[in-house]
Amino acid sequence: MTRLSNGDPVPSDPMSSTSALEAEIVARGSRIAIAGLVFSALFVVAWFLLRESPPFDATDDELTGYYLDPERRRASAIAGLYIIPLASIAFIWFMAALRDRYLRAATRENTILSTAQVVAGALVVTSLFTIAAVELAVVWLAETGELFDVDAARGLLAIGQSTSDIMALRSAAVFVGVSATRALRSGLFPRSYWVLSMVTALALLLVYDALPGVALLFPAWVAGSSVLILLRRRAIDVADGA
Repeated sequence: MTRLSNGDPVPSDPMSSTSALEAEIVARGSRIAIAGLVFSALFVVAWFLLRESPPFDATDDELTGYYLDPERRRASAIAGLYIIPLASIAFIWFMAALRDRYLRAATRENTILSTAQVVAGALVVTSLFTIAAVELAVVWLAETGELFDVDAARGLLAIGQSTSDIMALRSAAVFVGVSATRALRSGLFPRSYWVLSMVTALALLLVYDALPGVALLFPAWVAGSSVLILLRRRAIDVADGA
């Protein structure tokens, strides 16, 4: 430590300490964007696991054949008990990182867009937890044994399907559109990515009924946004190092 002629330590520069603290906060906020990559991976795994389960309009034999078979219904149990809840938690942290980047990059906050983003993100998380709960409810109903009520299971699956189609994906579309717009205004995302985001939002809103695989566009967008945030942080680190 550098000392004065009288032996006392040289006082540290408060501006330098503040800058270092701010840089650490920025870096920490950027690292949280990794949660978006975690969410994307878990979402895709859950999507494929649940594709193995029959839909609510399947025949009675298909429903009983799947849910009364411990080996076959294990995929639904894993998705509902572990994969989807963990994906939802990761999405919460991704949303926090995204909002943090906006607030630090933008010169001013847009209250309307900010509120819409929070509400849409909350609806996405709520929808995912509801879908997980419905799938687990049917699995636990089947675990009661020979008293498996096909009509009750069909009703629960219909609720899960409607939650997925109406609330989850539509909320995801709003989240993508609003988030991309905020990112463009703050300079976080380039205009080309904003255009892709708008296409993704429209596809989630309008195309899912005809092509269910469109749902995978949402985790793809989250992963792309996470990469952009991490690349931006790396660019800042390189500039600081220079």
